[in-house]
Amino acid sequence: MATSTLIQYLESAQVTGLGTSVAVGRATSDRSQIETFIAKEAIAAGDLVAFDYAATEAGDVTLGVFKADAAPLPGVPVRTPFGVALTGAADGKKVTVVLSGAASVLVAANATGTDFPLGTLLQVTGNAGEAGVASAASAQPVCAILTQVQPNGAGAQLRRCVVIKQF
Repeated sequence: MATSTLIQYLESAQVTGLGTSVAVGRATSDRSQIETFIAKEAIAAGDLVAFDYAATEAGDVTLGVFKADAAPLPGVPVRTPFGVALTGAADGKKVTVVLSGAASVLVAANATGTDFPLGTLLQVTGNAGEAGVASAASAQPVCAILTQVQPNGAGAQLRRCVVIKQF
């Protein structure tokens, strides 16, 4: 079943039928949108994912997902990201994907000489599933905004981001 962002409960407490106040927590106002797909290859939590553009049946295009990849093998279509895997999955298994909202994203190694600061715009880069700093020269869309610093010299790491809705 598809998730809905139409109804949001923004209060921190609710009153029960008996008149007592009960804390409801932040999850009730979480604005993330999450959907379930079928992995078409092994996918790890934090990988950017893309649809199966080469599917032969029209409905299958948005059923299966691969790791997003800006530079795939010859004969494979560019795999533009539309979300990030919340869970890992083996080929053929269900994978939960964040379409929009807060999520941990695999951010590529940082060798720029400075930290990637908060607010850095991210897009899929050369390594399948990884996000990197957005470049105006790339045809890939910005897919996330960094909300946790990626230190200089660090290898690819899961970083807190806001995923920008693409689908």
